[in-house]
Amino acid sequence: MRPRKPLRVWVDFDGTVACEDVTDAVLRRFAAPDWEAIEAAWLAGEIDAATCMRRQIALIEAPAAELDAFLDGVEVDPGFAKFANWCRDAAIPLAVASDGVEYFARRILSRHGFAELAVFANRLVLDAGRYALAHPWRDTECRSGAGVCKCAVAAGRGWTNRHPLVYVGDGRSDRCVAERAELLFAKGELAAHCDARGIAYRKWLTFEDVLEALA
Repeated sequence: MRPRKPLRVWVDFDGTVACEDVTDAVLRRFAAPDWEAIEAAWLAGEIDAATCMRRQIALIEAPAAELDAFLDGVEVDPGFAKFANWCRDAAIPLAVASDGVEYFARRILSRHGFAELAVFANRLVLDAGRYALAHPWRDTECRSGAGVCKCAVAAGRGWTNRHPLVYVGDGRSDRCVAERAELLFAKGELAAHCDARGIAYRKWLTFEDVLEALA
């Protein structure tokens, strides 16, 4: 079933499409314990999210094959495949906006049959045998301090403003886009943020809930 009017749908990845925060899972498995102190500094407001991510990614020590094998074990939301297929059949643009790592997201999406989805995230770089992070979608004016400004990405990808923006997320990096979405689906930290600021949203647990609401 098609929605009553054209939509453009953006979804977060870590904790939204993926069932866990993939970057944190990779850090727990392959990084020195210092990554937790860096995380604490970010949560305390001492550094911004982009700086946090760059410092943490630099701590990863894993051969590419081991990293790939780990990523191949990550599961996605049980309702995501049905939701993504519905968007495709209804000709609704669907894209991923993540302040995580593009390589991680693409690897996981490809394994689950969604290699064609557009992904806007931080870029993993191998520099002199060490992992590093680049921010092709960063906006230094964005108050989130994230490596990916989701509000700028979602507003500027060539889709007309006549198409209502639907956003699905769960975390801190989704705050900047939450106020701009015509229809927001939130859970977890994002839902708590919206509650505290009076931002309207719909609760969701799996993408089955999002599909039911949109269809």
